Amino acid sequence: MTNADALQGVEIAWVGLGRMGSAMASRLLASGVDLAVWNRTPERADALVARGARRLRSLGEAGACDVVFSMVLDDAALDSLHDGESGLFGAAHPGAGSARVWIDGSTVSPAASERAARAAAEAGAAFVAAPISGNPAVVEAGQAIFAISGDDAGLEVAEAIGLAIGRAVHRVGSRTEASVIKLCVNALLSVTMQSLAEVAVLADRAGVSRALLMEFLNDSAIGSPFTRYKTAPVVTLDFPPAFTPEGQRKDVRLALELARALEVPLPVLATTEVAYSSLVSGGLGEGKDFAALILEVARDAGHQLRPEELR
Repeated sequence: MTNADALQGVEIAWVGLGRMGSAMASRLLASGVDLAVWNRTPERADALVARGARRLRSLGEAGACDVVFSMVLDDAALDSLHDGESGLFGAAHPGAGSARVWIDGSTVSPAASERAARAAAEAGAAFVAAPISGNPAVVEAGQAIFAISGDDAGLEVAEAIGLAIGRAVHRVGSRTEASVIKLCVNALLSVTMQSLAEVAVLADRAGVSRALLMEFLNDSAIGSPFTRYKTAPVVTLDFPPAFTPEGQRKDVRLALELARALEVPLPVLATTEVAYSSLVSGGLGEGKDFAALILEVARDAGHQLRPEELR
């Protein structure tokens, strides 16, 4: 069965239209699926509705669709989707709770995914954790990837949706393994950004061009898609937000909470959490990408960075 076959005749309710959610829903709509959309701020859905998506008036109406795909900020936002009579599975809307699959693409704790899975099971629906790796630009280019785990009954449609949005889907388990994997990946990204910021400030203080450093680094064994993505902000000091410092700090804290619960010491990540907290509280990261961490590192060093041109 092809991905198109798996989604034929299936109405998908998309819940959550932030920067990532909007980019993902746009890709899905462009693939030709039957898409309905809901967001707490209704005007966020206007552009998709203008392109043919159906506007949903409530979470209960979303829960009456065949499949629900949610993309929200954090644990509290995910909990709110299945909480009470006005949630996806509440009785506030006729037909609410008739969805057969709930897929969640958010970066949340495994515990939050477990709570969502229990709520879905009580309503007779399959639940799949399907966190995405990528930023809005990566999503728009069709290059995002997904990890999915959960009930067998939902994996096929989750994979089909993932491949309609991105380039690869990895099946990683039958419970909330995907949530764990996403936290591990984002933790490593956070640490990598801190290390990159530190060596860039060190080179700059020593009189070496950051542009030259990044050119060499990206051609070396340590170069990666991530270091190449972050070369422009590190060099030019322009930080259009692909992902905010607040979001990165949230993910670091979720990973640290999981580590504490499992009694796994993560001293490097703990140091990184302090750095992102300083970036957020000090105001240098406001309205910027989390690569603005280089500004915090430079401030700690008492060093003034100046914008450079890319090579």
